[in-house]
Amino acid sequence: MRNIVLLLLIGIAVAMAGRHASSQDLRPGIIGRDDRVRFDAKGPPWDAIGQVNIAGFDRIDLCTGTLTSPNLVMTAAHCVMNPWKKTPYPLHDIHFVASVRGEAIKGHAKARCLHFRKDFAFVPPEKILPSKPAQEVPISSFATDVVAIVLDRKLGVAPVALAEDVTPEPGLPLLHIAYPMDHRFMPWAHIGCHLLQPDPELRVWFNDCDTSPGSSGGPVFVSTDGPPRLAAIMVGGGKDNEANIALPISEWLELTRDTTCP
Repeated sequence: MRNIVLLLLIGIAVAMAGRHASSQDLRPGIIGRDDRVRFDAKGPPWDAIGQVNIAGFDRIDLCTGTLTSPNLVMTAAHCVMNPWKKTPYPLHDIHFVASVRGEAIKGHAKARCLHFRKDFAFVPPEKILPSKPAQEVPISSFATDVVAIVLDRKLGVAPVALAEDVTPEPGLPLLHIAYPMDHRFMPWAHIGCHLLQPDPELRVWFNDCDTSPGSSGGPVFVSTDGPPRLAAIMVGGGKDNEANIALPISEWLELTRDTTCP
C-alpha cells in the first residue's frame, strides 16, 4: 500500500482521440459495491462545490473543488499540473464552475494565481497515458497534493465551513461529494463512508469513500457535532479495491488564509 497507488486522475477527455472509456476505466476508486448516489441538495454549503476544469486546444480535464472563500478554491494539486511539462497549466486555462446542475451553474471564474505548499513536489506517472483516467504514482506524492486557486473574481456563493478542530479517529463518519466522469454534470456522493485510519507518517487519511475519475480534489465533510464542515480533500484512489486517500485540513489549512496574488 505504501509503494504504489492509483492516482485519482482528473477525468480526461482528449477531443482528438475519440476514445470512449469503459465502465471499468471509470471506476478505479470503487471499493466493493458502488455506494455513490446522485446528490440533489442545493444551497449552503453544497453550492460551494464545483468543477475545476482545465481547457486546452485538444483536451478538457476535470476535477472537483470547493470554495473556502468567495474567491478561493481548494483542490488537489495534480489537477492543475501538466504531467508532460511538470509545470502548472496556464492560469487562463484553469476554470472553476460552481454548483453545476446540468446546464445551470451558480458562478464561473478563472484562476488568477495558485498557492502550493512550500514543500510541494509534483510526481507525474512514470508512463503518461491519456487514454487511462487513473495511473500509478508513489503514495508519498499525495502528502503535499493540494493547491489553493485564487480566482479572478469573487463568486456570489457562500463558502463552506472548515472543520479546523476535527479529531481523526478510525470510524469517523464522512461524506464525499464529487463531479465524477461517469456522472459529469451532477454531483454524486458517498454518504456515510468512514475514515479507516489516519497515517501519522504521511499525514493522509485512508478511507472507504467510493470515488471515480473526476473525484480528485473533491470535498470530504464531517458533521458529527453540527452542520457539515470541510475536513479533507480526496487525492488518491487505492489499487485493487484498497483504501482511498484524502488529505486532511491540518495539511492545507494555512493555504486557505491567503486569498491574494502577488
